[in-house]
Amino acid sequence: MDSRLVDLISRIYWVYKLFIRGVKIVKYENGLTSILLPDINSLCASVIVFVRVGSIDENPSQAGLSHFLEHLMFKGSKNYPGDLMSRNVENMGGQINAATLKEFTMYHINIQKDGVEESIKMFADAMTNPLFPQNEIDMERKVVIEEIQRHLDNPVSVIYEKFYGTLYTQSVLKNSIIGTADVIANVSHKEIEDYYKTHYVPAKMFVVVAGNFDEIKVKNLISKTFGNLSKQNVPKDPICLENVRVGKNVVEYGKVEIGYMVSGFLVDDIKEDNIYIADLAASVLGGGKTSRLYKSLYEDKRIVYTIDCSFSVHKGTCNMCVMSVFDAKNVDSISAEIQRQIEDIIINGITCEELNRAKLSKKTSWSFSLETSFDIAQMYGYWHLMDKKEFIDEYITKIESITIDDIKSFFKKFYSKETFSNVMLLPKENL
Repeated sequence: MDSRLVDLISRIYWVYKLFIRGVKIVKYENGLTSILLPDINSLCASVIVFVRVGSIDENPSQAGLSHFLEHLMFKGSKNYPGDLMSRNVENMGGQINAATLKEFTMYHINIQKDGVEESIKMFADAMTNPLFPQNEIDMERKVVIEEIQRHLDNPVSVIYEKFYGTLYTQSVLKNSIIGTADVIANVSHKEIEDYYKTHYVPAKMFVVVAGNFDEIKVKNLISKTFGNLSKQNVPKDPICLENVRVGKNVVEYGKVEIGYMVSGFLVDDIKEDNIYIADLAASVLGGGKTSRLYKSLYEDKRIVYTIDCSFSVHKGTCNMCVMSVFDAKNVDSISAEIQRQIEDIIINGITCEELNRAKLSKKTSWSFSLETSFDIAQMYGYWHLMDKKEFIDEYITKIESITIDDIKSFFKKFYSKETFSNVMLLPKENL
């Protein structure tokens, strides 16, 4: 199919998803935000509650508490004791799950349209009347500690965590999401309740509903439940800004058969337009099989098994990183080639073909990221929570406007040999 036709289809699809459907945003007096994204053509709906609390809100004695609390929120509430909420969702043919990240915790239910209102009621009760039974806390400790152990046995998880600890030393972005087994094993019932009462307040919540639902009924229900909660004090936001400093080469040895490396550098905070350029620049450098790093290190030199570049967005200082998996003997050559490719872009730029191919790839993936009700709800909730709600409306236009000089200037501004870091996990026999 002609690339121009693909581009046109992508644009039409994006316009339909973002504008024709309509977006209803309500900010309540207690600080709660609700976002309704009705689509009568959808076969189902998604209800997501974002709570603006994650690992960045924890001190060392609370490491992993946001994630632990995520588990406990499904262990019963005043009107839905035990596992009644989970059983209700399954009986309605739906799915329920949750996730914790650095900046937030997300709870979601994917359901058929007749189950939307009950889903909102269950989430409202869980968020405002959790029971935290001691026996459930003790049982869930074992589950989470086992999860922490699996995390420590996963070389990719370990190296990314070490990379964040290397790049971020001043800000709380260095905090581990999974936490430590020691904290989970010893945290008290009171500490859990105190943490919940501090962070699970209306002003830190975003209720998002997308798909096929009765808009009037849902709006009224959110108002009567979440919107009717009393206004509470909101804790001060943690500092997520990091000063650029000299980079490091960090080598860890472990029980691995091959080498793993994350290489990268810091980028301006999310308030800057560099977020769009960085997204495209990452695609040109190492986003897929047509990228520079894939062609050079995988196809030509044959010294990596996999390689990928990504731009990580945070509510503060972001980062660009390259993840590579390889035979450990090639580690130095890979690091040198990554930097050589960046320096070549700074000096010589990129071709029009590279730029246009990356733009088409990003615009297409953007359209697919709005494919389901859950995707749409997650996208809107996430960018509102990150204080970048205009990102959704601007993305395609901003990506389209980026030039070759923008890509060159981006790398020139943020990359340098002095601030570039490599974090490696290598087999023990390399000692």
